[in-house]
Amino acid sequence: TDDNWKESVLNLVDLAGSEAVSKTHAEGIRLKEGVNINKSLLALSNVIHRLSSGGKFINYRDSKLTRIMQSALGGNSKTAIICTLSQIWGNHLETINTLLFGIK
Repeated sequence: TDDNWKESVLNLVDLAGSEAVSKTHAEGIRLKEGVNINKSLLALSNVIHRLSSGGKFINYRDSKLTRIMQSALGGNSKTAIICTLSQIWGNHLETINTLLFGIK
């Protein structure tokens, strides 16, 4: 019967990680791309924080990423984030930032 019908959507998003300009020495288009990745990650972090703290207004318009993921983040959806970390000591700051992002 139609009463037992459920619809699900699975979104898999690779967020690429933060781009530290001092480490990548990016220039030109790659620098601009890295800046945009960081802005999107910040916007996503802000949305997740507002959702988890019970915020009344959630601004999904700060980035294309949060607009695209709006249906997966809000309402009665279930969302899981898998954070991958580096075991290399030289990446410890990125690892800490990833963990901080993950606990929001």
